[in-house]
Amino acid sequence: MRGVSWGLLVVVLCAATVGQTGKMSEAEQAIREADKAWSQAAQNKDLDKTVSFYADDASALPFNAPIATGKDQIKQLWSNLMAKPGFSLTFAPTKIDVAKSGELAYEVGTFELKMNDPQGNPTAIPGKYVVAWKRQSNGDWKVELDIFNTDK
Repeated sequence: MRGVSWGLLVVVLCAATVGQTGKMSEAEQAIREADKAWSQAAQNKDLDKTVSFYADDASALPFNAPIATGKDQIKQLWSNLMAKPGFSLTFAPTKIDVAKSGELAYEVGTFELKMNDPQGNPTAIPGKYVVAWKRQSNGDWKVELDIFNTDK
């Protein structure tokens, strides 16, 4: 390469990589913060706030139920779940991977759902989930796809 030293090229490439890594870290941090608020909303049985994390055209694929598409169906899904006696839910990601474009991400995590069994006794149900996130035009991250199932 004429007029450009290899050392300068390495510095430029490293700087570009650091910039991308910082961008990915920022996106992952935003998703982690959204997750924390989303889990807290579910734990508090705040239906509207829980549903607010979904994109308008999102789909949820719950266990033992049909696909819910769009916020109205997703709201009904969450409403039915939150109405169950003894309902309590906590969840957290174990992995978040943001696409190089910075516009899509997926998350894998675990949850604990507590409900009363048919005899009225509290029971804890462990499970896992996958969520696909998409950065919206305003920069917010919204859930496009939410699939979850129990370990039992």
